[in-house]
Parts: sequence; C-alpha cells; structure tokens
Amino acid sequence: MLPSYKKGLMLLDAGANTNCKPINLLQFAQFANIYLKKIYNIEKPAIGLLNIGTEETKGNDLTKESYKLLKEKSEEYGINFVGNVEGREAFSGEIDAVITDGFTGNIFLKTVEGFGKLVKRSLTESLKKNILSTIACIPALPGIKRFSKTMDYKEYGGALFLGVKKPVVKAHGSSDEYLFYFTIKQAEQFAKSKAVDILKEEFEKNNNKNS
Repeated sequence: MLPSYKKGLMLLDAGANTNCKPINLLQFAQFANIYLKKIYNIEKPAIGLLNIGTEETKGNDLTKESYKLLKEKSEEYGINFVGNVEGREAFSGEIDAVITDGFTGNIFLKTVEGFGKLVKRSLTESLKKNILSTIACIPALPGIKRFSKTMDYKEYGGALFLGVKKPVVKAHGSSDEYLFYFTIKQAEQFAKSKAVDILKEEFEKNNNKNS
C-alpha cells in the first residue's frame, strides 16, 4: 500500500514476479479487487493498468495484451477496470490499485520512495536555512508533521504476499526498527482479518463461476 490523495493506493506487483504474462496481471487485478472490497470495504475499487500512456494502443507487448485481457474479462470477474494509468496520475485519489509486472512495479515503488525522501530532505533544509525561516515555520509544524507522516513509506509497513496459503509480509531490504514495528503490526492485522482465507475463497468462487 502506498499513500495517495486522501486514501491509499495498492500496487501489484511490487517485485515478487518480475517476468509476468497477461494472465498474471489479470490475477493481480482479481486479488486487488477482492482484497480492497473485503478488507478495506471499498465497494467498487478503481483498478488501472500502469502504462506509458492512457491510449489502448500504448505500451509494450505485455501491457497491450494485458489491456485486452482485462477489458475482456473485467465484467465476468466484477472488476472495475478503468484502463491505462500513467505514473503521474496514479496518486490522484481516483485510482485504488495499479497493476503491473513486478519488474516495472519495483522500479515504480523505489522511485516513489526516493522522491518522498527528496521532498522531506529538501523541505527540512529549506525550513532550517536561517533563523527567520525556522521561527516562521513554527505555527505550521503540526501540518508539516502530518504531511511527513503521510508521506513516510515506513508507516505503511512491508509488502503483503497475496496468493499464498498463509499470511506473509516482506519487510523492506533497508528496514530499521521503525519499519519493522509497522510491518509486525501490519502482519498482525493481515492475520486477524483472515485475508488469506477470504482471498482463496473468493478467487476460487469467481474462477469456478466463470470456468
């Protein structure tokens, strides 16, 4: 889960499956749809395909074939597929999940993390540049802290593995105690919500119905 405008954004895949086929991206969309409906209570999650343009003909072979498959199967599986989504639009608050292969998704994820660090570092240095700017920012400190908390990827814990038989959460490779704390809390919530059992049941139900 990543921060987005006034809500979260789900990214599938974030790096577990680097070589994907169109059927895998359809499965990712199914997982996102079920998870966001059942765990986050989003009635009709908006699910988009990460691409270099919004046009149906844009992208490489994988994205073009995945687009066709998602468009063809979305009604059958009850997926609210909104089409291609460019990276700059992913955080608009209008998208609940973006689907992509793990190679592209991991680059997207780490670019977002890096940009978040850049914003935080640049803002901090700017506010501490001189005594006047430091004093002037004091009334805005609560708002700055809220913004920093929202943009801190550590607050969102690790990456959930969907499609396995037991709850699994992978922590970031550069995790510290702060990120591990939120990852453990996330794992606890993941287990308590019985998300794995719900995903398995709903996934099998959908595929049996449409087989």
